Amino acid sequence: MVECGGLESRFPIISGRGFFRRNSAGEIPPSPLMYYVYVLKSVTGNFHYIGHSENISFRLKQHNAGKVRASKAHRPYTLIYFEEYQTKSEAQKREYYLKRGKGNFWLREHLKEKGGW
Repeated sequence: MVECGGLESRFPIISGRGFFRRNSAGEIPPSPLMYYVYVLKSVTGNFHYIGHSENISFRLKQHNAGKVRASKAHRPYTLIYFEEYQTKSEAQKREYYLKRGKGNFWLREHLKEKGGW
Protein backbone atom coordinates (compact mmCIF):
# COMPACT_ATOMS: atom_id res chain seq x y z
CA MET A 1 0.00 0.00 0.00
CA VAL A 2 1.10 3.52 -0.74
CA GLU A 3 -0.22 6.53 1.10
CA CYS A 4 -2.07 9.08 -0.96
CA GLY A 5 -0.24 12.33 -0.36
CA GLY A 6 -1.90 15.27 -2.07
CA LEU A 7 -5.33 13.89 -2.91
CA GLU A 8 -7.12 14.81 0.34
CA SER A 9 -7.47 11.14 1.23
CA ARG A 10 -7.74 9.33 4.52
CA PHE A 11 -7.60 6.04 2.64
CA PRO A 12 -4.45 4.40 1.27
CA ILE A 13 -4.00 4.02 -2.46
CA ILE A 14 -3.55 0.39 -3.33
CA SER A 15 -1.70 0.00 -6.60
CA GLY A 16 -2.30 -3.29 -8.37
CA ARG A 17 -0.08 -2.64 -11.36
CA GLY A 18 2.78 -0.30 -12.06
CA PHE A 19 3.99 2.02 -9.34
CA PHE A 20 2.89 5.21 -7.64
CA ARG A 21 4.52 8.45 -8.79
CA ARG A 22 3.79 11.90 -7.33
CA ASN A 23 4.86 15.34 -8.45
CA SER A 24 5.97 18.13 -6.10
CA ALA A 25 2.32 19.05 -5.42
CA GLY A 26 1.64 15.48 -4.25
CA GLU A 27 -0.52 14.69 -7.29
CA ILE A 28 -0.27 11.80 -9.69
CA PRO A 29 1.13 13.48 -12.82
CA PRO A 30 -0.41 12.67 -16.19
CA SER A 31 1.69 10.30 -18.24
CA PRO A 32 1.40 10.78 -22.00
CA LEU A 33 1.48 7.06 -22.68
CA MET A 34 -0.48 5.71 -19.72
CA TYR A 35 -4.17 5.21 -19.03
CA TYR A 36 -5.59 4.45 -15.61
CA VAL A 37 -8.51 2.50 -14.20
CA TYR A 38 -9.46 3.96 -10.83
CA VAL A 39 -11.84 3.36 -7.94
CA LEU A 40 -13.21 6.23 -5.88
CA LYS A 41 -14.93 5.92 -2.53
CA SER A 42 -17.48 8.42 -1.25
CA VAL A 43 -16.48 10.02 2.04
CA THR A 44 -20.12 10.55 3.04
CA GLY A 45 -21.60 7.14 2.25
CA ASN A 46 -21.07 3.63 0.99
CA PHE A 47 -20.76 4.49 -2.72
CA HIS A 48 -17.92 3.51 -5.04
CA TYR A 49 -17.22 4.74 -8.55
CA ILE A 50 -15.10 2.85 -11.11
CA GLY A 51 -13.78 4.70 -14.16
CA HIS A 52 -10.81 5.23 -16.47
CA SER A 53 -8.81 8.33 -17.34
CA GLU A 54 -5.48 9.62 -18.60
CA ASN A 55 -5.13 11.96 -15.60
CA ILE A 56 -6.39 10.67 -12.25
CA SER A 57 -5.81 13.89 -10.30
CA PHE A 58 -7.78 16.00 -12.79
CA ARG A 59 -10.57 13.42 -12.94
CA LEU A 60 -10.83 13.27 -9.13
CA LYS A 61 -11.19 17.06 -9.07
CA GLN A 62 -14.00 16.80 -11.66
CA HIS A 63 -15.83 14.22 -9.52
CA ASN A 64 -15.46 16.32 -6.36
CA ALA A 65 -16.61 19.48 -8.17
CA GLY A 66 -19.84 17.73 -9.22
CA LYS A 67 -19.05 17.77 -12.94
CA VAL A 68 -19.71 14.02 -13.37
CA ARG A 69 -23.43 13.28 -13.36
CA ALA A 70 -23.10 9.63 -12.28
CA SER A 71 -21.19 10.51 -9.11
CA LYS A 72 -22.43 14.02 -8.30
CA ALA A 73 -24.86 13.02 -5.52
CA HIS A 74 -22.27 11.15 -3.43
CA ARG A 75 -19.35 13.58 -3.31
CA PRO A 76 -16.72 14.18 -1.98
CA TYR A 77 -14.54 11.25 -3.03
CA THR A 78 -11.15 9.79 -2.26
CA LEU A 79 -9.04 7.67 -4.57
CA ILE A 80 -8.64 4.18 -3.08
CA TYR A 81 -7.28 2.11 -5.99
CA PHE A 82 -5.84 2.43 -9.48
CA GLU A 83 -4.13 0.39 -12.21
CA GLU A 84 -1.96 1.58 -15.13
CA TYR A 85 -2.34 0.52 -18.77
CA GLN A 86 -0.46 1.46 -21.92
CA THR A 87 -3.53 1.72 -24.17
CA LYS A 88 -6.95 3.25 -23.75
CA SER A 89 -8.65 0.08 -24.98
CA GLU A 90 -6.90 -2.02 -22.29
CA ALA A 91 -8.07 0.43 -19.61
CA GLN A 92 -11.64 0.41 -20.98
CA LYS A 93 -11.74 -3.40 -21.03
CA ARG A 94 -10.46 -3.58 -17.45
CA GLU A 95 -12.98 -0.96 -16.29
CA TYR A 96 -15.80 -2.94 -17.93
CA TYR A 97 -14.54 -6.14 -16.25
CA LEU A 98 -14.31 -4.53 -12.78
CA LYS A 99 -17.84 -3.14 -13.05
CA ARG A 100 -19.42 -6.54 -13.69
CA GLY A 101 -19.71 -10.05 -12.27
CA LYS A 102 -16.48 -11.81 -11.40
CA GLY A 103 -14.41 -8.67 -11.82
CA ASN A 104 -16.52 -6.69 -9.37
CA PHE A 105 -16.44 -9.58 -6.90
CA TRP A 106 -12.63 -9.77 -7.24
CA LEU A 107 -12.29 -6.01 -6.74
CA ARG A 108 -14.45 -5.99 -3.60
CA GLU A 109 -12.56 -8.91 -2.07
CA HIS A 110 -9.17 -7.45 -3.00
CA LEU A 111 -9.98 -4.06 -1.49
CA LYS A 112 -11.56 -5.60 1.63
CA GLU A 113 -8.29 -7.49 2.25
CA LYS A 114 -6.34 -4.23 1.93
CA GLY A 115 -8.80 -2.28 4.06
CA GLY A 116 -10.00 -0.03 1.26
CA TRP A 117 -13.59 -1.15 0.59
